[in-house]
Amino acid sequence: MLPKLALDTNAYRALNDGNTKLSKHVKTSSQLGMPVMVLGELYYSIFLGGKQEENLLNLNRFLALPRLELLYIDKATARIFGEIATELRQKGKPIQQDDMWIAALCKQYGYTIATADKGFAEITGLEILSF
Repeated sequence: MLPKLALDTNAYRALNDGNTKLSKHVKTSSQLGMPVMVLGELYYSIFLGGKQEENLLNLNRFLALPRLELLYIDKATARIFGEIATELRQKGKPIQQDDMWIAALCKQYGYTIATADKGFAEITGLEILSF
């Protein structure tokens, strides 16, 4: 059981698509997290795609879970972001800027990130749940 599990955008989508491995971890985690940039990416895909009403309803239902915490950026997040960006640049392993912010929030708040993105593996101290 993972006590604190945050969802990347692809993890939220996989959960909605019925990924059983991920669903098991989501059900057994005591706390769920969603970085605000993940929420923005989800709204973008909802407004861009079809089935807006259904997808908004599903997202709002998820956001209403009492054990869900939205993860917001602050001064401490900015520092961790800078450390991550520097580390990845020095390794020659850059990832998308939003993913660095997501990683910074997860490190700051002590969340394991559920993701299918491989680039997160290059970040020191970030706990990852691949699915």
